[in-house]
Parts: sequence; structure tokens; C-alpha cells
Amino acid sequence: MRYAVLQQDLIAPDLEALKRGCRVLPSLRDIDAQNMFQDSYGILIQGLELLDASALQGGLQAEGIVTHVVEESELPVIPPAKVIRQIEFLEAHLNMYDPMGRAFALPWQDIMLLAAGNVTMPEFRKSKPSHEEQQFLGMSHDTFSDSRTREGTHPQLLLEIYLVGGVARYTITGETFDFSHLDARLTPNLRTNFSLLLEDLAKFAPHAGLNRGACLATQGGGEIFKYPSKHAFYEELVWMLWRISESKSVPGS
Repeated sequence: MRYAVLQQDLIAPDLEALKRGCRVLPSLRDIDAQNMFQDSYGILIQGLELLDASALQGGLQAEGIVTHVVEESELPVIPPAKVIRQIEFLEAHLNMYDPMGRAFALPWQDIMLLAAGNVTMPEFRKSKPSHEEQQFLGMSHDTFSDSRTREGTHPQLLLEIYLVGGVARYTITGETFDFSHLDARLTPNLRTNFSLLLEDLAKFAPHAGLNRGACLATQGGGEIFKYPSKHAFYEELVWMLWRISESKSVPGS
């Protein structure tokens, strides 16, 4: 079995303290501590044997960094996304519309977590191999399938709604979402509209947890928390879902 070392909270630990703590394991170098520091969105490292994970936990504890050792199989799995293009706020539930315009109701009490962020996403372009490569592969230009080559990155406003128990999630992309529910509050500014949507959702579902991006967006001003990668965004969500499941397993919580 493999184990992961998780943060106690989402505050980035001190880099030098991380380096010192990692030295308890001969297999770890300063570059590993640097990677943990840059990727401190809940999960510091994965793929360790139990003895190594426990030793690292002790070394970090000596440096004032509190962590948890968790079997990787116990980490929550992000459910498949269902894309939402438009919503309607009602007193008892939220009406959501998929890309085909089909509507379905979501009771407010079923919402467990609201997550949002300005996420740096990979950008790809389609490419075809050269004429010589096509001949070598024995494929004509017409029958050869397009391949994708990473070209760069682009920011994307993401909003996700997780249901109780983490059984389902609904995804909204700011750039393709219809904000007409805002009516007179609709503005020409995408980030402002995005923040207003978050504020409305948090108002109707005050019991729902908020990730850092959703928390910042609901404070007004149109500022959206930036995540350096899609991996960082979802790693934080795995950590939050784990914390939620842990709190529910404690008697009286």
C-alpha cells in the first residue's frame, strides 16, 4: 500500500523548514521540498511506504509543520463532471440547464461544497505529422487522425458544485456560462458576473463549504483566487473532501 502526506491546513509551509524536515528520508532532496512548497494545495507528497510517510511526518512535525498520513486508497475520488450552462434560483431549489437546454432541479440542502477559481489550463493545438512521417506510418493525409500538441496555457474561470457525500459534481465555465439570471445586475465584466453568481449560491446554500477560490469570490470586488494548474485546483478539492469526510467520521461532529 502507498501513503500520502497531507497538510493540516492550506497555508504554504516555510520552504527552509520543509527542506530540513525532508532530510529525515535519504531519498528526498531539496528539490523535492521545493516541489512540495510550490504544490502545497493539500497533498504534499504521495507514493510513500508507511514507514517513510511516518518518518517524514515526524521530521516535518519537528519543524512545526503539522501533517496527516493517509492511505492513498482512502483519498476521495473526484466524480465525473456534469456541465451546466445556465441556472435559475428558486426558493426551494436550483434549476440547472445542461448544454442541451435540459433542466433539472437541485435542492439547496443537497449542496455540500462550492468550489471556484481562476485556473491556469493547458492549451493544445491540432497538428499532423510531416508528409514523410505519414508515408512511414502507411497512412494517407486524408486518413491520418489529428494529434494534439501542447501550445501553452490560458486562464479559465471554473465553478463547481459538489453534492452531499461527494456523489456528483456540476461544473460551470465562466466563459461559456449564461449569466442572464443576474437580470439588472448583469455587467460587461465576466469576473464581476462570476463573483455575483458565487455570492448568490452561497446565500441560498449557507451550509455549503467553500474552497479558497469561492471564499474570496463571495467577498465582493471581483477578485478571483488564482490556481497555477488544474492539478492544484483539484488537489485542493480532494483535500477538502477528505477533511469533510474526516469530520463526519468523528462522533458528535
